[in-house]
Amino acid sequence: MLSSFTRSKSRQERLWDACSYGRELTASKLIAEGANPNWRSHVYECCPIHVASQGKASILKMLLDAGCQVDSLDAHGNTAIHHAAMSGHADNVLMLLDAGAMVDPCNQNNWTPLHNAAYWNHASVSKVLLSRGANPFKMNKDGRNALHELCRSKSRDAVGLVDNLCAILDAMTSWDQAKESNGEQLNGGYTPATPENVINIRCECKNDWDFEADFTPLLFACYHGHLALVQTLLERGADIMVTAQNGWTPLHWAAQRCHADIVEVLLEHGASRSVEDLRGDMPCDVTNDIGLRECLIPEPVYPNIVSNGYATTDEEDDDDQATDGH
Repeated sequence: MLSSFTRSKSRQERLWDACSYGRELTASKLIAEGANPNWRSHVYECCPIHVASQGKASILKMLLDAGCQVDSLDAHGNTAIHHAAMSGHADNVLMLLDAGAMVDPCNQNNWTPLHNAAYWNHASVSKVLLSRGANPFKMNKDGRNALHELCRSKSRDAVGLVDNLCAILDAMTSWDQAKESNGEQLNGGYTPATPENVINIRCECKNDWDFEADFTPLLFACYHGHLALVQTLLERGADIMVTAQNGWTPLHWAAQRCHADIVEVLLEHGASRSVEDLRGDMPCDVTNDIGLRECLIPEPVYPNIVSNGYATTDEEDDDDQATDGH
């Protein structure tokens, strides 16, 4: 019996490879010869449509025309539109939606394609999904919506992050207007999706050991070092004195993570140096950066000492002492 390393690949396997590596002519030939477009690979049980959605639109169209299942699931519960959103192929996302793909399917971690587009910072994909009715309030298994995932993204594309942020925020604030009764719950109860409520919406993670469990978008952005997002969130009304479950403000987190640029912006917007967390620590107490610590030490407050409505000066005290001595 031939091993998997020496045997010839089947027609189905060759189709999967052709879709994965963008070999249009090979894919077209194999489909014409009758290769099954819904065959599952041993690689995460992916079908050709899952790998094609991450690449050439022409191959994806071949599979759709061949009658492949548009919402088939891989081993992790992802559909093709999850894969397309994660890899940033807005054209493929649109093609899948036009072919009847669900806009808000949830995988095993309750991530929707919009979560993927937000976390991997593909603003063009977010816009396509939102224009087709994707729900920006849907939470994944960690209690985070698309706005939260964007603010904890690993992307350093500041322009793209802000573009994505504005698209998601605008969709959230217009959600109630577009849906007469959407039934969405913000932080445990129904709340109108006003700009103020949306921009300060908390994560609802059930894991008490997760220090990000109740973060707002601003707290996420401060912790993960997204200066452009912090600036935009503050400009749009984010609560600068919001606290996490340990009592830390955005300034605490920016200081602890040594994000000096974010600390500067927060101070410019009126963040308090003297606010204390549940243990009595101020922002200056939680940073290891000596320069930041000095910058964050609150200015001393001197009491106004008044005696009988009259405050003496040092010079007057000296004169009094000289008179007494005489």
